[in-house]
Amino acid sequence: MNAKYLLDAMEGIQDRYIISAQKRLGYIAAEKKARIHSAKRAFAVALAAVLVLICTVAAAMAVSPEFREAIMSLFQLGEVEWVPDVPEEASEVKQITIGGEVSAQYVKVDGSWGTERGQGLLQQLDAEDGQERFFDVVNGGLVEVGVDASEISTAVSWYGRTIHVHLRFFAYNDMLYLYNGYGGSCEEDSMTFVVDPERLGSRADVVLLRGECYGSEADTSWAWVCDLKTGEVWDVLAGCGIERFASIEGVQLSEDLKHALIRGWDGTSGSGMTPYLADLEEKTCIPLSELMGLDIPAAFGSYEAAFYDSNTVLLAIAPLWRPEPSSVWAYHIPSGMVTPTAVNEEGLAKIDSEDAYDWALAQKVDENGSVTIVDLRTGKQVKLEGITATDRCYFKVNSARTKLLWVDWVDNRLNRLGVIDLENRTFKSFERENMELRYNEAVFWLDDNRVATMMNLHSGEPYGSYPAGEYYLCVYEF
Repeated sequence: MNAKYLLDAMEGIQDRYIISAQKRLGYIAAEKKARIHSAKRAFAVALAAVLVLICTVAAAMAVSPEFREAIMSLFQLGEVEWVPDVPEEASEVKQITIGGEVSAQYVKVDGSWGTERGQGLLQQLDAEDGQERFFDVVNGGLVEVGVDASEISTAVSWYGRTIHVHLRFFAYNDMLYLYNGYGGSCEEDSMTFVVDPERLGSRADVVLLRGECYGSEADTSWAWVCDLKTGEVWDVLAGCGIERFASIEGVQLSEDLKHALIRGWDGTSGSGMTPYLADLEEKTCIPLSELMGLDIPAAFGSYEAAFYDSNTVLLAIAPLWRPEPSSVWAYHIPSGMVTPTAVNEEGLAKIDSEDAYDWALAQKVDENGSVTIVDLRTGKQVKLEGITATDRCYFKVNSARTKLLWVDWVDNRLNRLGVIDLENRTFKSFERENMELRYNEAVFWLDDNRVATMMNLHSGEPYGSYPAGEYYLCVYEF
C-alpha cells in the first residue's frame, strides 16, 4: 500500500482515533476538534498508529533525496519543426506532424486576440458588435463556441451595502468560461467595493465571487459562492469567526467548499497576517500553526500557504519566490497528519501555473546547473538529464499537474519546445526553424494536453503604425 492509498483510506477513520494515536506517540502536540463520522474500518486505532509511523518515514524521505529521487532523460525528436510561413489570409489553418509524434496546427488571426490560458479557447476581443467571442481550433479551422452563453444578475451584501453583480458565462467540454468585464462594484461613503468572478477549480456549477474593499472603514477581502443555475449567493465564510479580524486577505476556498484558507490580522500594532484554516461546515477558524504544530512567522513574506487539493494544505517557510532556503510541509486535513516534504532546500522555486495559488511543483538547481523537479505534496524528486539551468529554461505546469511545458530560450527566441509527462515519465522536445518572428513570443498551456505559442506579427513596430493587430498562433499536441 503506497502513501496515496493510505491517505485515501484515512478519510474513513474517525479523527479521534488518529489524534489519540498521535498523542501517545508524541507525534504532534496540536489538538484538533474531532468530527463525528460513521465507523467504516476495523482496527482503526492500530492503523492510525501505523500511519503515524509512515509520517516518520516521510520525514526521512524529506531529508534523504537519494531515498526518493528518480531520473528522467530528455529525448530530442530527430525531426526539426519547420514553422510554416504566415498565410496571407486570416483564419487559415495549416497542419503538420513533427517526428511522427507531435501534431502542430498554425493559424493567423486578425484584430485584438487573447487567450484565457489553460482553458483551451481563444478570445476575440474586438468583434464588430463589441462583444468578446471564444473560438476553438477544430478540424483545421476556427469554430466559435459559447454562442449560447447564459447571464445572471445577483447581489452580495457587505458592510451594510449591496453590490450588484452581473455574470456572463458558458460551459464547453465540461469547463467553465467567464466573460471579461463582468462582476460588480460600488463607491459609497469613502468606500470602494469590487466583486470579481473567478472559476472555483474545475467546477462548472458555481463561481467564486472575490470581494475587495478599500476605504475609511476597512481594507479587507471576502469571498462568496454563486450557484450558476439559480443565481443564489452563499456567504460561505459567515459564522466561522472571521468577522473578528480587522482585515483579511488571500481568501482561498477548497474546491469541495468544505474549507477556506485566509490570512487574518487582529488589528494589534506590530502583528502580522497569520494563516488560518476555516472549517466551513463546522464553522471554526483555527490558526494553521496550531493545527500543524509549527511556529509560523507572521511577518510579511515569511510564509506561503495554499490548497494542494480539497484535503491537503501546503505550507512553505520561506516562500518559494525568495532566495533563502525554503522548507515545505503538507498538512492532510481529514487526518491532521503533517509531513515535511522539503527541509531547508537551497534554490527551491515554485513552477508557474495558470492559478496564482497553485504551486504544487517546484524546481531546484544544484551547483552544476542540473535541474530537479520536486513534488511539494509527497517530496518526490525527478532529476532532468539533458538540460541545465544555463539553457535559459522555463517551466510551466498544466492545470491537471500531469505535464510540464519546457522552453529553451536562445537570444530571446524560442529555440526548443518540449513537454515532460510526469505520469508516463517521458521528456520529449524538438528544435524550431524557419521562423524569423520568434522574438517576443508568448508560450503557454492551451489546455491540459495542448501547448501554444502566440506571436504579435507587428512586434517592434511603432504603436499605431498598423491598422489592426495580427497574431500567429502555433498549437502543439504531444
